Amino acid sequence: MKGGRWTSSCASKGNPEGCETSSRERLSWRGGPPSRTGWRRTGSRCTWCPYERRGRMGTLRKIRQMKESWSELAPGQIIAQPNLRPIVSQGGYHLEGSKQALIWTNSQKLRGSFQVVDVEEDEVVYEGVLRDVGDHIWGGNTLIADFSDLKAPGRYRIRPRVEGTESLLDSFTFPIGPSLYLDLAERGARWFYYQRCGTEVPGWHPPCHTDDAILDGKSYDATGGWHDGGDYNKWSHYSYYGLFALLELYEAFPDRWEVDGLPYPLEEAVWEAEYVRKVQLEDGVLLSAVGGREDPWFWEGAPEKEPTRRLSADYGGRSYGNTTLVGAAMARLARVLRSLGYDEDKVQEYIKVAERGYRRGYNADFSEVPDEDKGSYLDTQAGLLLADIEFEGLTGDEGYRVDARRRVEAILSAQDERGFFYSDYEGTRPCRGRGFHLFALYKFLSTYPDDPLGPKIVDAFARWAEFWEPFARLSHFGQMGGPDRDGRPRNLPPWTCNIHIARAGWAMATAAMLLDRRDYLEIAERQIHWIVGYNPLEVSMMAGLGRGPGCYHTRLASCEGHEDGVVPGGILNGIEGSDGGVVELGDRRTGNLVIGDHLPLDYPLMDMDTYGWTYAYLTNEYWVPNNGWFVLAAVQLERAVASRYSDATRGCF
Repeated sequence: MKGGRWTSSCASKGNPEGCETSSRERLSWRGGPPSRTGWRRTGSRCTWCPYERRGRMGTLRKIRQMKESWSELAPGQIIAQPNLRPIVSQGGYHLEGSKQALIWTNSQKLRGSFQVVDVEEDEVVYEGVLRDVGDHIWGGNTLIADFSDLKAPGRYRIRPRVEGTESLLDSFTFPIGPSLYLDLAERGARWFYYQRCGTEVPGWHPPCHTDDAILDGKSYDATGGWHDGGDYNKWSHYSYYGLFALLELYEAFPDRWEVDGLPYPLEEAVWEAEYVRKVQLEDGVLLSAVGGREDPWFWEGAPEKEPTRRLSADYGGRSYGNTTLVGAAMARLARVLRSLGYDEDKVQEYIKVAERGYRRGYNADFSEVPDEDKGSYLDTQAGLLLADIEFEGLTGDEGYRVDARRRVEAILSAQDERGFFYSDYEGTRPCRGRGFHLFALYKFLSTYPDDPLGPKIVDAFARWAEFWEPFARLSHFGQMGGPDRDGRPRNLPPWTCNIHIARAGWAMATAAMLLDRRDYLEIAERQIHWIVGYNPLEVSMMAGLGRGPGCYHTRLASCEGHEDGVVPGGILNGIEGSDGGVVELGDRRTGNLVIGDHLPLDYPLMDMDTYGWTYAYLTNEYWVPNNGWFVLAAVQLERAVASRYSDATRGCF
């Protein structure tokens, strides 16, 4: 055991405060928690005081608790619906996948049936009996409508037939399709186009930031790339999320992209790669174009109106993990482009970028790095492993495979005997969220399926899945929960966001394939379903799909005709859980606060109370890493479902 930070205890029916005797284990945190990323301020307690910002006062808005309902709430219930309406995945269900809808009945123990209605034909195509699954702090008593046997493409809604109430509504409409997850992946991938900088985005804005940027008082060409999130900053050190996602989407299903010229995923990857090529320094450090003032997020107007910006390596451009992973992504892009006969001069430029990132990570001594860099150890090993795989493919040098095996051993040694991984070399910081270590292990196994390390990698996935699986059982929605900083099992632990949810979906889909576990596949599906509407707020967190929150943290809402803030395919940061205190969703920096004010523990927080622009960046902002992991997860799910239900392998992986 390395560093032993987590110990076992118990959990109770999804209520983190109900620590009753149970066979389910929970994790207890002992010692100092891992540091948070700068944009997370969950749980900060404050006395709000308005102050002047650029000549105007700040504002305060509190998230409303949704408790008004058609019947009395159950004891301990913290959220309800006005009427009884089945909660569905508004983004849809795979033809061959698991299909469930959830019905909340508050304090009442009801029974009944449900119908699935084809919305185009206005015809009932399926009927079933509702199944009682017990109670939960979200919705009280709960029924499930399972229609997994419905295997006909179309658009549908669920019609409940419940005895004991007339307050019934049909569900939102949803599709069922044979390539549902791949379709969602493409939708998420096309969001990157709308984030393009330095060029006209037709229907959105004219060429913007064409004078990027200033470095040491001098002009420096840093045009192009993507606006990274809801602001216009171009964080080059996060580019690998998008690059890996686009490349995975192309390589996993190449037949989908048979077009003249570069297929969209590669065209979009090249757009970002050209920017990365410009802003990488010789030592592998990455510069980013950010707002020209001390506060890089100050600009809230149209993109083409922003004053000249500056270049900075702050905020992550010196991270060994980031710079190494960017290098690995560029190496993969170079390999794919070369295989298509792309311009060899460009391929060589991308290889040089990859080599700089590789050298920076390879030469890092994590026994000597400053404390703030120690947590990037695991991602650095993942980046080196991914780069080794690509460099062997590019050069034929088997020495890279030798090093790849070293990196596999390093990653495996970072796994605790209980299944989770540590992000630091010393083994003291449990890894959560968005790390690429499992992704790198899977790529090694896929590239070298007969390598002697293969069984160890499969075992690592087995132990990881066994550790995390109980946290996907805390709520009836099946999203991945986890331990809070005091060790209690939480439906929505402090570090929950859609990156965590999507990455869990990717890992569970991979474990399902490697271990032939259908239950893991269903858990993986629930993560995507959660993001596209199957959650206690009934909100789709993919913009332009289903019922969104109504407000978004994006400066593109300043573009004429796009005041609603909907950037198609964008994935929001996601639902946060209340910690029982004052939770800031944004934005202390500007003095415009959106808060959860002492709402019950694990109350789901997202701003849904205004229109268009919101300052609630913690939950309502788009971000490149969100879309990156969503696309990766959706692609892997499509691969897993196809593997299980193809004619050649039906019934097994």
